[in-house]
Amino acid sequence: MREIYINSIQFSGRRVTSLINIGGYNETIETTINCSFGVNVVADRIDAFVCGLLYFAMKGGYDIVSELPISDQLYYNLEYHFIDAIVSANNFLHRIRIKAPLVEVIQNRGNRIATGISCGVDSLYTVATHTGSYIPQCRKINTLAYFNAGSSPGNKQHSDLTKGRYLHAKSFAQEYGFDFIDIETNLHLVMNKYLPYSHIENHTYMALFCMLHLQGAISTYYYSSGYSYEEFSLKKIAGHDFTVAKYDLLLLSMASTDTLRFYSTGGERSRFEKTKVVSLYQPSKKYLNVCVNKPPRDGNDNTCFKCIRTLLTLDALGVIDEYNAVFDIEFYKHNKKVYLRRMWLNGTFKHDDMLIELLPYYKKEITFLFKVKALFNVLLNKLFNKKSIV
Repeated sequence: MREIYINSIQFSGRRVTSLINIGGYNETIETTINCSFGVNVVADRIDAFVCGLLYFAMKGGYDIVSELPISDQLYYNLEYHFIDAIVSANNFLHRIRIKAPLVEVIQNRGNRIATGISCGVDSLYTVATHTGSYIPQCRKINTLAYFNAGSSPGNKQHSDLTKGRYLHAKSFAQEYGFDFIDIETNLHLVMNKYLPYSHIENHTYMALFCMLHLQGAISTYYYSSGYSYEEFSLKKIAGHDFTVAKYDLLLLSMASTDTLRFYSTGGERSRFEKTKVVSLYQPSKKYLNVCVNKPPRDGNDNTCFKCIRTLLTLDALGVIDEYNAVFDIEFYKHNKKVYLRRMWLNGTFKHDDMLIELLPYYKKEITFLFKVKALFNVLLNKLFNKKSIV
């Protein structure tokens, strides 16, 4: 078995620098941490790096080795439970070993309750459900985190989209009185040299990498899941992306220790139900941003797959006009039939579960004649090489 060797971890100023060796090649992992509060980064153990590299190591066939220690509880959870579970379900993954000295978990727990903030439906749902007067104080979010850790298109470190999302998230935190953490790393770029990096496969691992640097300050971290509990699966389905969101309920539990507890949130509700909760959260009328094409300062573009899904959901809920600050509602209303056509076609023939969920709310509009016209329109577009506006 090849090895990933974690040689050193150093923290200076706002930067964590780690020297590692991947299969005989030296690499430097640079991670910058900005907090609106003073905090000491945990640099005396390899917890963050083990979690960040774990899927990459299993996929590439690398043991993770270091003379630096790993928290004993994390080691036990991964070595004796998680790794065997996911490898046994997927024969393309390798049963790797973590070889490092053990150390007790950090004894002094922080008092910060954090979650990631993107201002999408999932993250706003977590904020909305964990800040109300009904939530116990010891579970109430007081800190928001933004990660530049692999989500940029094309595996670039920076993009207009990433910069715009960062500014949008920071503005939300400042306006509503949350402390703010901004973490940026090149870990995904290093991994991409050896195996093509997929954020769909890695995003929960990357969030763990970021937050475990701060495990002395954060006691609880809520990770906003994109899937419901009933969709939980450890097994990759042939022809489909192996999304980590399908099993983050297990992964986050296995990455938790007595010092820092991770929770997967939102899985108890469907996408439609979460959007309904978000629609009752007033800040969403100003900050909801789901677009994968445009930075938040330009508003949602109305035409990407997430915009289409969200607009149709808001309309089904009867609150579409309340979101004119973040969507072009007139454009949507003028082209509503095109949106409905896209929903029916993708739900019916591409089996998009999140669109299938919406179909009953539009059954009066999706008549037999509507379906015939939709199919005819697809045929015409193919014949004349025309592209739909959404």
